[in-house]
Amino acid sequence: MGPEALWKARLGALTLCIISGLCASGCGAAATGDQAAGGTPMVTLQNRPTADDPLLAKAKDAPPDKVLNLELEFALRNKAEFDQLINEINDPKSPQYQKWMTPEQMHARFGESQAEFNAVEQWLQAQGFTITDKAYGTNEDYIRFTGTVAQADKAFNVRIAEPTFEEYVPRQSPQIPAQFAGVIARVNGLDNVGYRSSDNN
Repeated sequence: MGPEALWKARLGALTLCIISGLCASGCGAAATGDQAAGGTPMVTLQNRPTADDPLLAKAKDAPPDKVLNLELEFALRNKAEFDQLINEINDPKSPQYQKWMTPEQMHARFGESQAEFNAVEQWLQAQGFTITDKAYGTNEDYIRFTGTVAQADKAFNVRIAEPTFEEYVPRQSPQIPAQFAGVIARVNGLDNVGYRSSDNN
């Protein structure tokens, strides 16, 4: 679990605990040099390394008109400062020991800006997605939206497969415009299964 998910879970109850591990998808969007059809530089969100899975290679494409319910999560910023704060809050010798912050305070220091949030929303709309819900300003920022498989394939540079009836999963990790590297953490809903590769079956 990445720090964004832990951050949300802990602060949902206004409690902050020690967070460990590597920065996952939100902080680790890897530059690939790829470009979308319109020539926009893209980066990859390392959500799921499925591209070489032989099960997906044999799967048919998901119906292009299938409607997906999607959710975009935002990334943690200023990670070094965040890690330092966590250490201080959990250090009995620190003046900051157990000085909890509200979700709004945490967002102000470590969340995306309003301009970044708006830019992401506008990009989603430009891809033909319909915004169904959104939240800004706390530790649980998100944009929820709907769109077809065809729209998701094009927007996120994936090919969504249907390994079995009514199950779907992208063959590749999703990509986003390079301008949103470090802003978008992950895109949920591109699959509807806890997909396991053939190596784990």
